[in-house]
Amino acid sequence: MVKLGCHVSISKSVDLAFDRAKDKGCAVFQVFVKNPRGWAAKILSEEEISRFKNNQSTKKIYPNFAHISYLPNLASQNSEMYKKSIDCFSIEIERCKILEIPYFVVHGGSYKGGTLEQGLNTYVQSILKGIETSEGKVTILIENSSGGKNSLTGSFENIGKIMTEINDSHAVQVCFDTCHGFGSGYDLRDSKSVHKTKEIIEDNIGLTSIALIHANDSLGELNSFRDRHEHIGLGYIGEEGFRTLINDKDFNQIPWILETPIDERRNDLGNLAYLRSLIK
Repeated sequence: MVKLGCHVSISKSVDLAFDRAKDKGCAVFQVFVKNPRGWAAKILSEEEISRFKNNQSTKKIYPNFAHISYLPNLASQNSEMYKKSIDCFSIEIERCKILEIPYFVVHGGSYKGGTLEQGLNTYVQSILKGIETSEGKVTILIENSSGGKNSLTGSFENIGKIMTEINDSHAVQVCFDTCHGFGSGYDLRDSKSVHKTKEIIEDNIGLTSIALIHANDSLGELNSFRDRHEHIGLGYIGEEGFRTLINDKDFNQIPWILETPIDERRNDLGNLAYLRSLIK
C-alpha cells in the first residue's frame, strides 16, 4: 500500500500536527517547522518538543517531512538575501534535528543577477552548509521546480549536476513534485509519457534518489512554467496520469504528500480518497 499523506498545520503547537494528520487519514505528513511567511522563528518550548517526540513513537505516522519556509533563496546572488536565506535554512535544519524529523524539503531557488553556473555553485555551497549543520541526522530533499527564467531546479539535468557535485546519496536526495515537473515540461498524462519521464529521471539522478513525491495536479498546461496546484484528476495531468503514477512499481514504494487546494470542490480527505481509488 502506498504511504499517503498531506501537509498539515502546526498552528498553536508543532506536536498538534500528529492529530491533524490522523484526522485526515494520513500515513505520513509534512509540516513547516516555523512560520513560513517570515524570517523570525518562535522558540520551541521543551514541552512542545517532548510532545512531538512522544507522538512520533506512539502515533505510528512516519516518516515525517519538513518543508523549508517560503522566503529563503539558496541560490541568491544578492549577498544580503543570501545571508538571510542561509541563516534561516540553518535554523530550520536545527529544528528538524531537535524534533527528529528525518527529511527536509528545500526549493531550488533563483539565480537572478547571475549565470546558471554561478547559481549552481551558490546552491551547492548552500546545501553543503546544510549537510554540515544536519550532522547526518537530516536528509535534505531537493525539490524540482516548475522552471522558467533563472530557475535552478526546473530540469533534472541541473538537479543531477548538483547531486554529482555534492556526491552524498545519504545526505541529499530528491522530492519529485508532479505539478512542478509537468509545468517544466515533463509529461505525466499517460503511461507512455510517464515511462519517458522516468527514463529522463533515471538518466540524470536515478529513480532511487527520489525519497518523496509531492502529489499535485496542475492548473497550468505542459511546459507552462506555472506553479499552480489543482485537485488530483481535475488538472492537466488528469486521472489517467495519476492512475499510472500511483500504480508504478518505482513510485508507489515512495511516500506521497498532497499539497492540493482546499475549497468547495474537495478537501484533503477528498483528494486522499480519490488517490486511493486509483490504486489497483
